[in-house]
Amino acid sequence: MILVNVLLFVAIASGLVLLMINREELALDHALRSSEAARALAVARGGEMSAVVALRRDLIDAPGIDYAGEPWGALQERDARIDGGTFDLSIADAQGRFNINNVREHDASDLVLFRRIALAAGLNETQALAAAQLVREYGPVSDLRPIRLTGIDPAVADRLETMVTALPGKHDINLNTATPELMALLFHDPATVDRLLSIRRQRGYLTKEDFSDAGLPPQPGTGFTSDVFWVHSGVTLGGTRQEEAALIVRDTDAKGVPHAAAVERWRNAAIPPEVPDFPAPAGQ
Repeated sequence: MILVNVLLFVAIASGLVLLMINREELALDHALRSSEAARALAVARGGEMSAVVALRRDLIDAPGIDYAGEPWGALQERDARIDGGTFDLSIADAQGRFNINNVREHDASDLVLFRRIALAAGLNETQALAAAQLVREYGPVSDLRPIRLTGIDPAVADRLETMVTALPGKHDINLNTATPELMALLFHDPATVDRLLSIRRQRGYLTKEDFSDAGLPPQPGTGFTSDVFWVHSGVTLGGTRQEEAALIVRDTDAKGVPHAAAVERWRNAAIPPEVPDFPAPAGQ
């Protein structure tokens, strides 16, 4: 009986020791992952700051035009090696689509343009008017989810989001980043639009002179510069992955001093679907 009791005690003690060791390992693993997550987020925020500096510099050096071939676009990275892991960075012009919040300004040209885009996406007249009225009464909106909740068919809403976005303030469409579908909608001359898009692919950008030479008049609500950009950074350290997206807005103050800063941020699963993905790995 004494031997049985001793063996039982040893078994219980061994189980307690194993449980303590297991909990210690879990605590160490949690601490390691927390440390990695903090480091990864700091590196991701550093990527955002490098983009802010580049965009501010671009506002000084080349304020008259914005396109992805400028120095700020060269900051893009995919699987760049860093100490203990990899780093990804994507920067994109956010003004390649119509800003739904423009309709809040009660400018007739903005409302007309939104109606054309909405009808092309598949909304009917009533739905297009209701969407604009929703933004006017309850906006500004930060995304297009409120419009989806008005009962629009999901497939139609998906098409609308390829041409419409939601940005803070009032911003023109940058013709250097507008999609071919949106360009065709803005200018009712498919053959000429195709030639302009070919020039944009070869040279990287378009100018007012290109449109003048093509005989296409300027369209209200369009331009060749941008003040709002997406920055998407991702860091993998060990077994931890952290991603952050930010909407960067830049302008110049009354003294002509350029400023650029993040006005909104999202992390991990909260990152909106319209945030640009990271560039393809080298060689693909």
